[in-house]
Formats: sequence, C-alpha cells, structure tokens
Amino acid sequence: MSDAEVVDPNTGVDPRVATLIEDARKKLVDTGTRNRLVHVNRTGRGRFLNIVNERADDVFRILYAERRKMRFHASEGAPADEEENGDVVHFDEVDLAGFDGVDEIDESRFTDRLLDTNLDTDALQKRLLQLARDARTAEEEQGINILFLAVGFLAWFEDERSDVPREAPLVLVPVELVRNERTSTYDIRAREDDVVTNLPLQSRLREDFGLTLPEIEDEDEWSPSAYYDAVRDALTAKPRWRVDNNGMQLGFFSFAKQLMQRDLEQAQWPEGGLAADATIRGLMHAGFEPESTPFPDGKRLDNLLPPQEIVQVIGADAPQTKVIEEVRRGRNLVVQGPPGTGKSQTITNVIAAAAHDGKTVLFMAEKMAALDVVHGRLRKCGLGDLCLELHSRHANKREVLKEIGRTLQSREEEMPPDIDTTELRIKRDELNGIADLLHTAIEHRDYTPFEAMADVVGFIADGRRPPELNREGLGELDVEQRRRIERDIASLAELLSATGPHAPDTRSPAAANSTCNRSRCSGWTTP
Repeated sequence: MSDAEVVDPNTGVDPRVATLIEDARKKLVDTGTRNRLVHVNRTGRGRFLNIVNERADDVFRILYAERRKMRFHASEGAPADEEENGDVVHFDEVDLAGFDGVDEIDESRFTDRLLDTNLDTDALQKRLLQLARDARTAEEEQGINILFLAVGFLAWFEDERSDVPREAPLVLVPVELVRNERTSTYDIRAREDDVVTNLPLQSRLREDFGLTLPEIEDEDEWSPSAYYDAVRDALTAKPRWRVDNNGMQLGFFSFAKQLMQRDLEQAQWPEGGLAADATIRGLMHAGFEPESTPFPDGKRLDNLLPPQEIVQVIGADAPQTKVIEEVRRGRNLVVQGPPGTGKSQTITNVIAAAAHDGKTVLFMAEKMAALDVVHGRLRKCGLGDLCLELHSRHANKREVLKEIGRTLQSREEEMPPDIDTTELRIKRDELNGIADLLHTAIEHRDYTPFEAMADVVGFIADGRRPPELNREGLGELDVEQRRRIERDIASLAELLSATGPHAPDTRSPAAANSTCNRSRCSGWTTP
C-alpha cells in the first residue's frame, strides 16, 4: 500500500504520523513520584525552602496581585546546622485560634511583607544564595525560569491500600530572588509570567483515577482558597485525600516538557494541523526526496547569483552564501560546523533574507546564548523591530504586548534608495579578474602567481628569509631552465646536508687573501 493510499483524502492526515505524535506526546509527561510536580519532599534539606506560619491568600495577594517584594524571616530558635525543622506548622483553614499557645493571633503578622522560615539566619542566607545562583544559571543556559513558589499541597495516595501519602503542589507562582542592596540579602518577587496549573499532577490524576484537576483561571479576583475549594469538589470520591491550604515551598519546578506536551495535543490544532503537515510527515515517517543543489561544486557563484538578488546584512563567504540561497529556495538541509565557523552569522542572514522575502521565521535553540547572539546581530543591523522575543524574561504576556506595541508605534523609517547594481557588478568583475590572473599559469610557465607567492610565504612560515634573487633575466627563464636551476639547488642542498654548513674563516685577512689568490689561479672562486 502506497503512502498516498494511507492519507485521509479529506483532511490530509496520515494516521501513522498521528500515532507517532501521540506517542511522543505521552513520553514527554513524567507522572512518576520522582517528579517534584507529582511528589515533593517537604522535610529534610535540599534545594528548596519551606515557608511556614503564613496564609496563602495573603502571600499571593502581596506578591502577585500587588506586585510587591517580600523578605524572608529567619527562625530564632532554629538549629544552626542548616537542618530544616521537621515540625512544620500548617494552619487549618477553619480554626486559627490557639496558635503558638495564644488565644488570639495578631492578623498583622499575615499582612506584613515577611515570610517566616524554619532556618536560622546563617542557614537561611546560605540556602537563598544557592537557590538564586542555580536559578540564574538555569535561565542563562536554558532561557526558562524554573524557580516557583508552590502554594498549597494535595496529599494523595497511589492506591486505596497505600498508607504512604504523596504531596504535590497545587498552585505554582513564578518568582525570582533579587538582591537587596541595603541588607545584602535576597528578597522574593513575583515574575510577570502567569500562575500555572500543575500539568503532570493533572495528567496523573486523569490517567490513574479518572479525576479532573481544575484549571487555574486568569481572573483578577482569583485566589488560592477559591481554587482549593474547586479542587476539593473534584476529589470528593477520595475521602482520604487532603488539601493543605497554607503549605508553601520555594523550589525548582520544570514545566518545559509539560508545555511541549500540551503543544503536541492534536485536538488543540486546526483539523489535520500536525499530522497533515508535509514537513512533520517527512521528519517522522516518510522522509524527504533527494534534492539537487542549485549550486553544483566547481561552479562560480557570481555566475549564478546576480548582485541584485543577494540579500545579506552581514558578510558571508561562498559556503555560507550557498546555505543562505538554498534555504531561500526551500531546501531542507542540516548545517554542521565547529564553533567559530560562522553558523550564527549564516542564521542571521537567513532570517534577514526570509524577512526580505515576506516570510516568518521561528528560530529555536537549546541554549539561550545562541538566541541572544543572533538577536544581537539582527539589532545591530537595524532589524530589531522585526524580532519578537519569546524566551527568558521576554516570554510573559506583558513584555510580548509591550514589544508589539512598540513596534507598531515606531515611525516608519525612510526607505533606503535603490542601489544601482551596475557599479557593483563592475567592481565584482574587476575583483574576479584579479583573482583569475592570480590563479592562471604564467605564459610559458607551469606555475601561477599565487603559487609563487605561496612559496615565499612558506619560507617566512618556516622562519627562513626568502631568497634574494637578481631579477635581471628572470623574465626570460623558460620552464626547462627553471627546472635545471631547481636541480642544481637540490644537489647543493644534498651536499650541504652531507658536509655540513661552511665554517666561517677565522684566519687573518692577509692569509685569507693569499688563499683566495691561489684559489683563483686554480680556476675556482670561494664565495
């Protein structure tokens, strides 16, 4: 059965490709308990910081709704060995009276901008320094933020017979640690990114228990407590499961694979949007037909590319120009090369040429540094307004809208005048003429000027002085005469190799002159 017979004629969907996409999507979801989004260790020590004795609604309001920074407060009675206090205090949502042995609780302690921890001062600062450093490294290398404040936890069991509770975060607030210049400590601040639903937990509950974890709504009046009520309503079939409203932990949670998994959900795309795409089908199943290059080896590019058709914003050599022009012609290709071979320059030119041709480009890279290099080059070329950054700090809604607004409001620059390519073609042909002369054998010679210059450069590279020759008569030497001289020089080199270099004459001038006279009489002359 041919591929054409398998593809749905109405939607263009290849069911084999659709199956492969679904398999890849499922593999991206890690719903095991080793995933911190499915089970979190809230005791002991590690790359996290527990927040205690606080109310989730108040912390969320100060940090996220009001966009205010908060400070961390050390526990005076905590041990100094950096161990976390295992007796973590959690409030019950109904009764807060009697906390810490007092009849009434001062409400102001929940509305201040201090977050209580169970570490002493030194251990707290050491932990915050480690978290800030690791978060910055992850963002610089990967371009994503993985530091979140987990607010509220679900205690659940893997089956009805299990007595081991698992705890998973319910609400994840994207945050960052910023240096307080006045106190030389770290404060916490909410990022502009959206609060996100725990996607791995959502998948685990749906697949194992048939339960639907509610989505977090993007509403101004949204609060964690209201979300917890919705979670409890969804989990009424699990009486042993509990929601800890005010449990909070600052730590690392990665959503990169989960977001990719959501993007691969085929139902979210227009009908046949993924499985019917020719490129996706070629990558995952059918492969690609061989394509002939428009630039055969040995052909001069200048004869194939008129100057007015070349679009390059930074310099490019012949191999880079081939790549740029092949991409413009729609070829599928892979470009490989070690660092420093001009890949980022080539990508910059490819993007600029695509924009010139009225196309859009999605540029992706594993490391954020690669994105920054190409974006910086485009900005230097005056093409910054064509770029929309969708990574790092620039991926949140506010920054994206701000960037779009700035581009739309920027005044239209005066279009550069059309370039007269006639003069450019004349200069190109002149330079090509010089190159042709350098690489064309000299008349009645078997070498080119370029080869002659290369020989001179070879002497210099070996640390030897180039030979000083009397130019008189060199122009009349034919090939046979030059080869005879080469043979004589080679014979002399063999003799010198056998006898060693000529020893300097250390005799007196008179004695040396007498020997010289006798030598002339014998018919030869010493040098």
